[in-house]
Amino acid sequence: MDTLFKNESNHSAMASHCVLCATGSWKLPLVIGILAIIVGSLLLLFPSRSVEFILAIFGVIAFVIGLLLFWSAWTIRRAGSAAFAAPLILGILALVLALVAFFNPDLIRAFLAVIFAFFCIIGGLLMLAAAFSWWASAARRILMGGGGIILAAIGILILFSPYISAPLVMEMIGLFFLASGLVSVIGSLLLWRRSRTCVIREWEEYRQSGQ
Repeated sequence: MDTLFKNESNHSAMASHCVLCATGSWKLPLVIGILAIIVGSLLLLFPSRSVEFILAIFGVIAFVIGLLLFWSAWTIRRAGSAAFAAPLILGILALVLALVAFFNPDLIRAFLAVIFAFFCIIGGLLMLAAAFSWWASAARRILMGGGGIILAAIGILILFSPYISAPLVMEMIGLFFLASGLVSVIGSLLLWRRSRTCVIREWEEYRQSGQ
């Protein structure tokens, strides 16, 4: 009975390994890693311009959200409901933020570090929680857990340090993206190398011989 259970466990492990390799699961981490390296390099090389670019994107997004909220308020008002006031007020606030981002970016820049700090802390905690999920392998748990702790630590450092400027925040985030991208690319290449040794036909022969 124990031998049978052991054989079934080996079958399941080998099947999971072969399916993992056959589905080309190394491609997504490779693409994500390359994109992370590109983004991280740009943030490291051009921190000041990165801040300006992010502020411009923030202004565009706030402007679009404001227009959508105005449209929502107009449709609700046409339906005869008094609930149009909420999206109308939010739309006005979104447009004000957009105008401030366009014409007085220094005011938004002052809060940029705080915004990034909260994003880093939340992202780090999510990565740390994912590291303890049942589907993560030991190596993935170490990488995700370590990355989550580092990202959360960067967020805490940014949040409680009054001497960190917005360009320096961009450099720190860029360094994290660069390191994460390199780890992702290396992991995907190792998985690709493993996939070359995974032959589905051999697994079928092994399974048939074990029956």
